[in-house]
Amino acid sequence: MMSRVLQLGAALCLALAMAAAWGHPSPHSEILLEGRAGGIGSSGVTSADVRAEITLPLDELALAFGEPLVETPSNHVLIGDERIAAYLAAHIRPVAPDGRAWTVRIVNVRWLLHQRPADVRAIVTLRPPAGAPLDRFTLQVDAIAHHVQSHMTVVALRTDEDAPARIIGTLRFGQRSLAVRGADPRWWIGSLDLFKLGMAHIAEGFDHLLFLLTLLLPAALLVKDGRWQGYGGPRHLAINLLKVVTAFTVGHSLTLLLGAIGAVRVPEQPVEVAIAASILVSAAHAWRPAFPRREAWVAAGFGLVHGLAFGASLRDLDLSGVRLAAGILAFNLGIETMQALIVAVAAPLLVLLARSPSSAHARRVAALCAGAMAVVWVAQRV
Repeated sequence: MMSRVLQLGAALCLALAMAAAWGHPSPHSEILLEGRAGGIGSSGVTSADVRAEITLPLDELALAFGEPLVETPSNHVLIGDERIAAYLAAHIRPVAPDGRAWTVRIVNVRWLLHQRPADVRAIVTLRPPAGAPLDRFTLQVDAIAHHVQSHMTVVALRTDEDAPARIIGTLRFGQRSLAVRGADPRWWIGSLDLFKLGMAHIAEGFDHLLFLLTLLLPAALLVKDGRWQGYGGPRHLAINLLKVVTAFTVGHSLTLLLGAIGAVRVPEQPVEVAIAASILVSAAHAWRPAFPRREAWVAAGFGLVHGLAFGASLRDLDLSGVRLAAGILAFNLGIETMQALIVAVAAPLLVLLARSPSSAHARRVAALCAGAMAVVWVAQRV
């Protein structure tokens, strides 16, 4: 039995090590199409053009590009703007309803290297062929998602300089085209995409999952004399799960809201370091009770930190007004739905672990692996 536990622990450590490369889901790309309500166009371009602001995460773009783009840690750019412009022009293809290609011109390229994660931002003008409608076309984009399978591109539309943007769709691996059909006044348009984005943020956000699952690792156990003891029964487990998950939800929902509306802005690096540190704290607690019967307070406190990362993802989409409110609700519902599904799967496994004769060994191996992963992430993010 001991050898099986050690084998299981080794396999878990290997899986965690393989997952270390993506503490957060792959940063998504953003395409903001800007125009006037009378027909897509925008300030800075003629009425016959569509202006697109395209933001691409640097690390994912380098993977798709096939070579390093920036030398670290000096932040020295290794290739010229013209090569990036040519690459983008080849991977952005608007098409008119009759199949004719639009003209794509890269106006400028900016390297946003003093932020984390670093981005490349390009301003692009899109011009339809003669006689083609300006507000109906198919946007084909595969600058990153054709190579990085976990990547997502969020496409938004703003019909006037002072109007709020709205999400019109997302593109993932295997999806390279999106129909653009002009302005849609309905405030709920795009909410389904934001719901899916919230689910993906948890499903692919390994550090968020690892914190919650490690904190729940001893949820089925009793505490006696400062140590984890035997199985406390289904009612004990259900109460602990409800307390911890609810507290974590309240915490991250609050800062998600504040971050999304711009009321709270915290640099990303200390937030990511704090998220990694939260895993280390939960791993120590799973090893030996550090704050018995106060797990909900810890979940709420660290939930505030995790919510800052969620809020930053939503704030970057530049929504406002009722669309922002609908977006926050949809995004958070996506987070909670995926979180509930994961906890529902984990609950019976926690019962099996608690009732196993080798429960203590398996729990400590899992806690050790989670703690080791947290230390790796802290080092990387510092």
